[in-house]
Amino acid sequence: MRVAIVTNTYPPHDISGVGALVEELAAQLRASGHEPVVITRRAASGDPVARPTGGPKLLFPLAAAAGYLRALRGGSFDIVHVHESDGVLVALLVRLARLLRRPSGRARLVATLQVSYVQERRAVRALDNGDRTIARPTAAERRFALWRAPLLAALGRATARLADRVVAPSRATATELAADYGAGDVAVIPNGIASTSPAVEPQERPQGSPVVLYAGRLRSRKAVAVLLEAFAGLRQNQPDALLILVGEGEQRAALEAQAEALGIAGATRFVGAQPRSAMASWYAAADLFCLPSLYEGFPLAILEAMAAGLPVVATAVAGVPEAVVDGVTGRLVPPGDVASLAAALEELASQPERRRAMGEAGRRRVEEKFAIPQIAGAYLDLFRNLLAAAAVSSAS
Repeated sequence: MRVAIVTNTYPPHDISGVGALVEELAAQLRASGHEPVVITRRAASGDPVARPTGGPKLLFPLAAAAGYLRALRGGSFDIVHVHESDGVLVALLVRLARLLRRPSGRARLVATLQVSYVQERRAVRALDNGDRTIARPTAAERRFALWRAPLLAALGRATARLADRVVAPSRATATELAADYGAGDVAVIPNGIASTSPAVEPQERPQGSPVVLYAGRLRSRKAVAVLLEAFAGLRQNQPDALLILVGEGEQRAALEAQAEALGIAGATRFVGAQPRSAMASWYAAADLFCLPSLYEGFPLAILEAMAAGLPVVATAVAGVPEAVVDGVTGRLVPPGDVASLAAALEELASQPERRRAMGEAGRRRVEEKFAIPQIAGAYLDLFRNLLAAAAVSSAS
């Protein structure tokens, strides 16, 4: 089976859940005797499956279409698998070839959409703690909400309607794609991770306990400002508690100023973006993981934290409750609610044995449901079923 995978982000240059999933899926396909070709913007030198296009991120849909046409010189594909709306022009090429009865038109088109940009746009908003505003979107984020998110939503709708099958990472996201993008029968295949038991030394284990870890972009919808407010509350009862924030983004300067104003700057470490290869050691340095987002799809960081044996405190948004079982592998709280987040952090910070039990339950859950061989197997089954249905249709 020859499979073209189109993704804007791909390790090691870009750190994202989509890129990590593609890298691991391609490796599993190759190990199973198939021929994956990853059309992406940047890749490591010598990557055997990647076909980097270069160019700016904004123009990647055009570059991807050109890269796909170049890849066709090696033969037609059986499956074309696009991620997000970055593959919309590739999807158009497949559909056009099918209309013209070209050999490349026989490919089945799969579109994996991680989020609805209609919902993500709504998450770009100011955040309050009582009668006090604690965060406002930056100018760049307001521009995203004003024109980029609507454009991405329009491209997402087109991609969903061109595809033979749309895949969502959670049941909640599938419902959003049906409502916001007009997607028909949406398959649900969660994101997955390759390693469920990283054995590494902690990354500069800080002096103090408990250590709370956040990993992700520092942007409005991630609501890190809410985490800082909640952590300030936690420090009143846990004066040795530490907070590590891994990631970069538009909100970093404002968040650093907020930490100073709250008097927790000395207990808060902004360590910036980290290579994916280093993340296991950061998880090993923590006692619990927190993701306070206003909106998510199915975040890979939560799976990585659970695989590392960390309990997770997160907001009950989109696909998060399909990963975190409240009271079993962590705690779920309403988005934007400082008091609830602070109470959940305090509950786990003060109970080391419960943290360990939740962490072990989370590790088992990842091993049973979200290990990449299972996820890759689900995609392979989907690909085979699409090809079998196409063969039956063609014969009839």
